Amino acid sequence: MPFSDSRGNRVVFVCHCLLNANAKVDGLARYAACHAPVMQALAESGCGVVQLPCPEFLHMGPKRWWQSKGQYDTPAYRRHCAGLAETVVDQAVMYASAGVEIAGLLGVEGSPCCGVRQIYDHPEWGGRPCDPDVATAKRGGRGIWIDELLACFERRGCAAPALYGAGNEAEETAMPEALSAFLGCNE
Repeated sequence: MPFSDSRGNRVVFVCHCLLNANAKVDGLARYAACHAPVMQALAESGCGVVQLPCPEFLHMGPKRWWQSKGQYDTPAYRRHCAGLAETVVDQAVMYASAGVEIAGLLGVEGSPCCGVRQIYDHPEWGGRPCDPDVATAKRGGRGIWIDELLACFERRGCAAPALYGAGNEAEETAMPEALSAFLGCNE
């Protein structure tokens, strides 16, 4: 018979930089430590938090330049993300086998890697970073990391968690509507 305690038996997978701004590309952090509205909402949701690895940080370190999805979209970077995805899916499988609900995955809208419905990309971006016209670079689509995570869930025959996008690369301090939707569907 299992022991009884106060755990909520629900977790949400959260993209790394929402919990640790120090992993972000220099010049893009809009908060000092963690995304406070996200943290507050997660605490109120009753979900445990699983911090996803940051494939950009692990691949190129803290002093990297920002890149577009097109620049990240290489076979080597996809292999890197696919390898990291295996460990994430391992955790999801272990939680599910213990009766813990995977309430969702919280990405970062606009990110070329962690966007769930929106990315920034432009065919002219390349080489040394410049100030892009963000309005012309906004695209629908998923980031490389999210693509590889979903592909790994599918390869392993596991149901992928629901995806939610927090903020975006340009306005991360706003409370995202998607997070409200996340809380609404899990009340």
